[in-house]
Amino acid sequence: MKKITSIAVSLILFVVLGTMLASDLYVPEPVDEQERPLAIVRRFKPNVELASLNKETFQLSLEDNIGEKLFHGDTLQTDSEGYALVVFMDNSIAKVKPTSQLIVRGEEQPNSKNTTRRIDLDSGEIFLEVEPQGSGTFEVSTSRSLASVKGTRFGSTARGYVWVEEGQVDVTATNSGETVSLFQQMYASVDETGNSIESGTLTTDEVEELQEGYETLDEDLIEKTIIIRFRDVNGQIREVPITIFEKGN
Repeated sequence: MKKITSIAVSLILFVVLGTMLASDLYVPEPVDEQERPLAIVRRFKPNVELASLNKETFQLSLEDNIGEKLFHGDTLQTDSEGYALVVFMDNSIAKVKPTSQLIVRGEEQPNSKNTTRRIDLDSGEIFLEVEPQGSGTFEVSTSRSLASVKGTRFGSTARGYVWVEEGQVDVTATNSGETVSLFQQMYASVDETGNSIESGTLTTDEVEELQEGYETLDEDLIEKTIIIRFRDVNGQIREVPITIFEKGN
């Protein structure tokens, strides 16, 4: 009798499940595609903020945000003492100086050579080491200029100044469409209206001067907290924690 009952229950469940599959009552759970980040924040020193499309603006911390992912539309901002090193998924590198703000744009596609990446540089200054792009593109856009590269080392400011350490960069004035090609140790400066471009050759000393400051991102920095003690006007002992960053061994 128990065996017959078990068989009957199984048949009922089979019929019910079949009915659900054949009707609108059964809706499979959607499977979201995993969004691939465009880049990660590999290294930084204070203070650096990230404004994500999916989160509120927050300040990066060494404890929680080493390797923080950057997606299309994310904004990274450094203060007057902040530096950041951003590594894209193809191992291209962007080094960000203080008082800079940039937005990363593009779509990372696995096993694709057609990926387009762009940095909108709203303020400040960056230096890039861009890996060969194949049929893809890597661009740096400002209100005055658009720099397009296939693989090179170059710097750009938000005021439309582009300089090349090695490789080739094509710089276009945003309003007039005038374009110049820059090669090793050359520069271009787009005027405020985005109409005309001045270009020329840099001396070795000028290139070295433009490179100053970025070397701080090549050093491993360790966060430490020290306590400053003092006596206030009421005679009470106060303690203030101060965060400092020192070079690693």
